[in-house]
Amino acid sequence: MKSVIYGAGSIGRGFIGQLFSESGFEVVFIDQNKELIDRLNERKSYPIRFVKDTRNWEISVLHVRGVWSSDMEAVLDEISTTDVMATSVGKNVLPAIAPVIASALKLRWERSVDAPLNIIVCENMVQANVYLGELIAGHLTGSETALFRKKTGMVETCIGRNVPVMSPRLQDGDPLRVIAEDYSELPIDRSSWLGGLLKIKHMVPCEPFDFPIRKKLFMYNMAHAVTAYLGDILDIPALATAIQIPAIRYITSKALQEISIGMAHEYDQDLEALLLYSDELLYRFGNRQLGISVKRVAQDPIRKLGTNDRLMGAAGLCLKHGVFPAHIAVGIAAAFYYHYAPDEESQTLRSYIEREGIGKALDKYSGIGPRHPLRQTVLKLYRLLEDQCSLEEIIHLDEVCHHRGFGNNPDIF
Repeated sequence: MKSVIYGAGSIGRGFIGQLFSESGFEVVFIDQNKELIDRLNERKSYPIRFVKDTRNWEISVLHVRGVWSSDMEAVLDEISTTDVMATSVGKNVLPAIAPVIASALKLRWERSVDAPLNIIVCENMVQANVYLGELIAGHLTGSETALFRKKTGMVETCIGRNVPVMSPRLQDGDPLRVIAEDYSELPIDRSSWLGGLLKIKHMVPCEPFDFPIRKKLFMYNMAHAVTAYLGDILDIPALATAIQIPAIRYITSKALQEISIGMAHEYDQDLEALLLYSDELLYRFGNRQLGISVKRVAQDPIRKLGTNDRLMGAAGLCLKHGVFPAHIAVGIAAAFYYHYAPDEESQTLRSYIEREGIGKALDKYSGIGPRHPLRQTVLKLYRLLEDQCSLEEIIHLDEVCHHRGFGNNPDIF
């Protein structure tokens, strides 16, 4: 059987390609990097090096080849005849590949391929499958759209494996090498998969899917963001170094405790299991060999401060269940405080704050209006950061907040 992966980058090769290959599929990558595609076609394999602080080991991903994305005839042929597909190109590239996928599906139907095609959408956004599905439908007629809904499964997933952006140092002499942690679970939304499940290694069908997707966003991504924004305040370049700083680890751990309680209530899940997962995350963040940079995790702060994204979404869930997210609020304040000139969103955010003030920025970018229960909390924390208070001082005041709540006592400082 054949699989096609649109995108031969970190997650495409460093995770999905491995799972497809080890499940017995031929793996065909589509990518705009012609040099990379040529190398894959020459070798028919590539290495993944799994890294931990204590040891490394390497595997070869076999039965692979590639197609250059500009070779449209070949791209359409591969997609129209595949048994399963995945995308891993980034949210901003999805509009560019949607018309290509639409054309390939038309060709597939012309060729009378009866089996449904499931497309696992491996993009770092909630309901990426719905977003891509709407983009594809925009390039189909009414009757074709009906066939698309009947014959194509747009499958939601959430990727938990950490794969860094590869650099020459990490490639270690082999431009095809990918570095990754060994976490391998691939949860998918069973309700969005059409037909019988294919046997794909480590794929875990879940229904309903809201819990696993929110667990990834509100726990993994939230804690990643808190660690990164606090690490940036201390001018720490590496995420693995940042999480080892006692003050950062403490705040991140407490933030995870807050959201664990919220998630346990919201989804009727075992609190102890969620707390154990939190501990696992803190351990995984400390993997120095992954080379994850603070700036990479902190980038695009406006998106990450959105009302339903990792920081505000987690805080809102806590508030819903009577948990005051005092430590998540530290991460929110730090995200508003973050500034890195090459980061376009960071520049936009900083310019707005300088022009309109932090109060209006809280409302505009995170929905923290005058009556929001977190408003006084985040305002006070932001001003502490402006005054260059130490994280230890902030922790002390945050503990007071945890017990009394800034929202009820705006003069707590």
